Parts: sequence; C-alpha cells; structure tokens
Amino acid sequence: MGSSQHKRAQLASPHDNQKSKKRKAANIDDEYDSPDFQETKPKRARKNNGEEKRLKRHRVRPPRTYIERLHRVRTQRMFLLDRNRSTSEDETHEEEVFDIAGTTGNVYNVTISKVPDCSCPDSSKGNQCKHIIYVLVNVLKAREDLAYQLAFLTTELEEIFSNAPVTPQSDGATATVTETGGHRKPIEGDCPICVMEFEESEKSDTIIWCKAACGNNVHKRCFDRWAQSKPGEVKCVYCRTPWKGDEKDLKGISKRGKVNSEGYVNVAGQLGLSGHRDTSTYHEPWARREFGGGYY
Repeated sequence: MGSSQHKRAQLASPHDNQKSKKRKAANIDDEYDSPDFQETKPKRARKNNGEEKRLKRHRVRPPRTYIERLHRVRTQRMFLLDRNRSTSEDETHEEEVFDIAGTTGNVYNVTISKVPDCSCPDSSKGNQCKHIIYVLVNVLKAREDLAYQLAFLTTELEEIFSNAPVTPQSDGATATVTETGGHRKPIEGDCPICVMEFEESEKSDTIIWCKAACGNNVHKRCFDRWAQSKPGEVKCVYCRTPWKGDEKDLKGISKRGKVNSEGYVNVAGQLGLSGHRDTSTYHEPWARREFGGGYY
C-alpha cells in the first residue's frame, strides 16, 4: 500500500512542478515588485448585475516593462504638438487623441480611451509604449495606479480627464488664458510643450515668456522647435497672440515635416532632433527580439 502511494506521488510531481514553473514565469514576466509603487486591488466585475468589465486584465503592480519605459519618459524629451477630445464611436465615453513627436522626430497619434493605443511600432506589437505612458504621466497626470493599466473603466477615464490639467493644446484652452499686459508670470509648473516641470536650477535665459499678451513661460529650446513645426505666423503657444521676439530668430523656419521611409511624418529637423534613437536605456537582447534591431 505504501509503495503504491509513493509511485502516485512520483508520477504527480513532474506535472505539479511544471505548473509551478509556469506560475513563476508568468509572475516574473508580468509583474515587477517595486518599493516605489503601491499594489492596487482590481475592481472586479460581478456577474449578471450589469457592472462594466475591464477589457484587459487589471495589473496589481507595475510590470518591469512599464518601469523601463517610464525611465525613458523621464529621461528622453518628447513634444506635445496637439490634442483633441471627442466622444467614442459608440457614444459611451470620452476619449482624447494626442499628437506626440517622439525622440526621433516621428509624429505618433496616442489615443487615450478604454484601451489606450498608439500608432508607433512598439504599440502595434501589443505593448504599452513610452508615448502612451508619456501622455498618461506627464500630460494627463493620471493617478499612479492607473498609469500602468492596459485598459480603463469608464469611471476611471472620467476621473483621468476631469483631473487633467489644461495645456495650451487643449480644446478651448485659449478661453482660459488671462492677458497680463506683457507682464511675466511666475516661473512655475510645466513647460507647455515638453510638459516637463520648470526646474529652479535652470538659467533665466533658457526660459522665455510671452511679452505680447499672456506672460506665460516656456523653455526657449522647446518654443524654438515647436514654432518651426507649425505652419504660418509664429504665435504664443498659450494665447495664440503673434509672438513678440527678435525677428532674426523667426526667419528661415521650415514649416512642415516630411513623411519618412517608415511612413511617419517626421519633424526631427524642425525640432532640432538628431533623428537617431537613443538606445542607451534599452536592454539589448530584449530590444533585438522585440524590434529586430529597431527602437521606438
């Protein structure tokens, strides 16, 4: 009797070990336990009560892939060119589309909806790309535990949009601008173009302001590059008043990007970008496997 029980245990153990290994592998790939992030409990949908179901699995904590891309968002400069809020095709929720110039100058369309999406190659592979994270973290200032989710409930989208700060590219933003008669406003908050916070260590000559009307501040480098990507007369990014500045700085500007070999409108030349990807923060074996040598 004892011998037969021992044989059954031996037969069962390889299968159990295999299950255990699969569970461990899934945990390693999908979740990354970082002390900087708090675990969140999923809002589970109850059956037969009409409660909304999340379209992708809830993430309890940020995965390693999110941590890596978040680091790129914080160390690589991208540009918010435009944004437009609208109602979804099924008229059930609001969504917003953002035009983002990536680090290579390619212009990508990021859609924040129930399932965020981006037109970049990384997102097309099913990944939460750095452009989506850039919009959620820097532009919309989404709550930390929402920023690494792959899908949102309608209530979460409403929260994100209602708490998001207004940028000059927002619909109706010009109506909120107060003219100061050319007096400079305090240097605080975010640059409206790169959506990065002004730092105390920055020299005054690296930050310019609207002398014609609203008095708002902007990084000089960001404004110069942003102005070159816009057609027509150079205007304040906030109040749309014709920019008051040195004429020599406004001459010889190329007004539109060109479609490159990848099929994307590219404004690298206008934004002063090299057009080459900074791969210093990429994990080489993973990147080669994912992109075949290309990085986004």
